[in-house]
Amino acid sequence: MKLFCKLPFSRISIDEAGDVWPACCPEWVAFPLGNIFKQSWQDIWYGDDAKRFRDSMFDGSLKYCDRNWCPNIGNAEAGIKDHHVIPHKDSPGEWVPAPPVHVNLNYDYTCNLRCPTCRNELIHYMGEDLKKVQYIQDYAERQILPTVESVALTGVGDPFMSQVFRNFLINFDKHKYPNIKTIHFHTNGQLFDEVLYAKMKGLHHLNISTDISIDAASAAVYHKVRPPGNWDRLMKNLQFIKQIDNLVLLGISMVVQKENYQEMPAFIELGESLVHNNRNSFVEFKRLRQYYGVSDQDYKRISLDSADALMTEDFLNILNRVEAKRKYNAKNSIRPDINHNLQEYIIPEKENISSLTRLTTMLSSKDIFSFLKSR
Repeated sequence: MKLFCKLPFSRISIDEAGDVWPACCPEWVAFPLGNIFKQSWQDIWYGDDAKRFRDSMFDGSLKYCDRNWCPNIGNAEAGIKDHHVIPHKDSPGEWVPAPPVHVNLNYDYTCNLRCPTCRNELIHYMGEDLKKVQYIQDYAERQILPTVESVALTGVGDPFMSQVFRNFLINFDKHKYPNIKTIHFHTNGQLFDEVLYAKMKGLHHLNISTDISIDAASAAVYHKVRPPGNWDRLMKNLQFIKQIDNLVLLGISMVVQKENYQEMPAFIELGESLVHNNRNSFVEFKRLRQYYGVSDQDYKRISLDSADALMTEDFLNILNRVEAKRKYNAKNSIRPDINHNLQEYIIPEKENISSLTRLTTMLSSKDIFSFLKSR
């Protein structure tokens, strides 16, 4: 299926190594557009690697993208309208060179939680690590932020725990960044409360959006997957966030794993409870990735790829229920939108589910997932 993605032409993401990517997770694409520590901004944005990547959009191949990881491609291939990935026939004939309009600041791993899907210890950047983050931030503030329209932070830690990002948000100056109209927070929600938001006065005139990473729909599961988070504090903060006047988008997300996959339907219900005044909202389910802070042993312990046959079948049944709900909401314009990048494991409706049941009695879960990937 030939598709066209808008991301490499307008949106970027910067990681802790200084690599500049289209606004995707690095695992979704084959290579970065350039590196802040090695190149000027002009050489990154208009350089050879950026051109090569954009050419793969114009020819419709998306050959440098992983279709199984990207939820935007998953939406497009499922016939669901996507903001970023569109049918190739609707693509523009050419690109008029222009600076990006959006940047993800994903280079500070500082966080107040130690989720087993991400790390096995609390991370708080100090010393040389902090200086490196500050260098990237200074580069972005000088050369990128003055022309962008929106900023997101951060996909790898918590923006309200980060010293660099917290200072940026509390001291935000609209005169320094006149084009910025929207700021998006990817946060665990533990520190996003009324007291902190009152300190971020420069943001109160902007559009605010947020993706709150929760991974659970109950206190019992939250205690296992989000240590040392406090469920009651999170629920209180969600009610405050829900009522923010200048909030234009509220989403919650779950990294799907053995401990929480059974709560996927209840997680959708949690998302439904946060819909306010028909505001744009979403629930997103994400595939587990093995971050550098997760050992092979721990990854195997939590990943559904190593589940036994019965758990695998249970997960796939729940996932197909979620997929049906996702398509129903999309067809009927019901909030919240439901997104995921689990399309690789979805059983086509035309398949006889009993055939999967027979497979689970004969094959290991690894073989089952290999079977599904081959289809």
